[in-house]
Formats: sequence, structure tokens, C-alpha cells
Amino acid sequence: MRAEKLRKLSTSPLGNPTRLAIALYLLSRERSTFIEIAKALKMTPGNVEFHLKALEKAGIVRTYYGFGKRPRKFVELTEEGIEELEKALKILREVVGGD
Repeated sequence: MRAEKLRKLSTSPLGNPTRLAIALYLLSRERSTFIEIAKALKMTPGNVEFHLKALEKAGIVRTYYGFGKRPRKFVELTEEGIEELEKALKILREVVGGD
């Protein structure tokens, strides 16, 4: 039963632990910068970029540039991303809880 639930999670864009960590990080924030994500999750910029591209393609996050003293890349969860994250967390709770 647990294996079946984990297979279901593996088909999600958030089935990858790094992408799940990025989504969880963004959940508690309205938005974050690319650099903040890299620092908080102790990831290289290249690794962050790779996973953000996959999340953006799946509709989980959206990225855009803002300007202050210098251009910055911002990232935020989409409504679809929040829904997908809720599904992934439900599956994880079921697996850990043994339901």
C-alpha cells in the first residue's frame, strides 16, 4: 500500500525531494529571490536553476525579474503549485502515518 502511494507521488513534479524542498520553502513566503532559495537550501545556483525550470514548466512556480539597485530573479508558488504541494503532503502523511 505504501509503495503504491509513493509511486503516485513519484509521478508528481514534486516527487523529486529537491523540488519538494523548494516548494515547501516558498509556501511560507509570498515570494523569494533566486539567491535566497540557493542560500536557504544550500544549493548551487546551477542546481536551483535546473529545478526551477522543471517546476516552472510544470506550472508549480512562476519566475520574474524585478529591479531595485540591481535586477533580481523572483520566484513564487502558483495556485496550481499550492494545490500540487497539498496533494504531495497528503500522500507523505499517509505513507508516514501508515493509513
